[in-house]
Amino acid sequence: MLAAALLTGCTVEADPPQAVPPPTSPPLSKLEGIPVDYAGFRLVMTTSPPSMLDPATGATTPLPGAPAGDRVNDVIRVGKFPVVLSAARCGPSCLEPSEVLVYGDPKNQPWKLGKARSVAPAADESGVWLIRDDGNDLCRLQYVSLLGAERGRGRPASCTMAVRQEVPKGLLITVNTGTATAEDVLIDPATGRAVRQFPRVLAITKDRMLLAELTEFSVLDLRNDQRTPVRWPVSNGKPGQVVPSRDGYKVAVLFGDPAWAGTATQTADVWVLALDTLTWTHAPAMPIATELKRVAIEWTESDDLVIATDVVAAWHLDRPRWTVVKTPLPAERNQRVVAIGQG
Repeated sequence: MLAAALLTGCTVEADPPQAVPPPTSPPLSKLEGIPVDYAGFRLVMTTSPPSMLDPATGATTPLPGAPAGDRVNDVIRVGKFPVVLSAARCGPSCLEPSEVLVYGDPKNQPWKLGKARSVAPAADESGVWLIRDDGNDLCRLQYVSLLGAERGRGRPASCTMAVRQEVPKGLLITVNTGTATAEDVLIDPATGRAVRQFPRVLAITKDRMLLAELTEFSVLDLRNDQRTPVRWPVSNGKPGQVVPSRDGYKVAVLFGDPAWAGTATQTADVWVLALDTLTWTHAPAMPIATELKRVAIEWTESDDLVIATDVVAAWHLDRPRWTVVKTPLPAERNQRVVAIGQG
């Protein structure tokens, strides 16, 4: 078990920025925007088997080399590349370690990195950190390049530990994952020494952490340990998905309401928090009425925010409207997509 020590930073006593009230009229039933025929990106989706969607044509293509059958799939982004995790079932609530597949080009066969219990992007974006299963309830933490080159055998680690993201300040992990005692810890992966520890880290970038508090967020600046409270924007929903932009200067937060105004209507409401000024920007045409389990958000290389819901749409923060590609989406998918170039 990797050691964990609790370190806290100072709190800045400042009034967080205020957000505008949410609309009181019923949410839109569809995402509105400017119709376009060209998206400029493709989406790797966690369907079964994993697939690639071209929003411009509506074509959905299974990824070559991905295992078929009744499996649980996921996808993460490491730099520009999608990494697919595919786990076989070993029981009603049990999963085998995932096959780890790196797609340099989703049209070609992937690089195979073997099996792992969890996977996290490395800070250099040329590799990943894995929790490997050594059997007999023993596991290890190991670095592997995207091409499959291993940096030694790694170091012993708890099998209940999950890796999440490496930044220059350390590797973010969750200890006792899936339990009531789960905590998030930033460690030095070379030694296992804890650098910082919090009950829940929502996102981490090169310089900052977004932390969950009881009724608000806080942002910890990793450069000076300054911790600043940030109120939620005034939204009908509660925070769910949190996705940092690729440049690390902002995060998109999906606020979801499973019973809008006491009805059976589910709503999604997207806000973007600038991590330097701690100000919120409300995405256009929000909230929308949609099934929450099928909403995914992601950022493109060109700094557009992408949402996949009943349609695929993109939005740049200096523009007043979404651009919408009305293409059919696979019905069976989860809340994780990875945007890649048009190719």
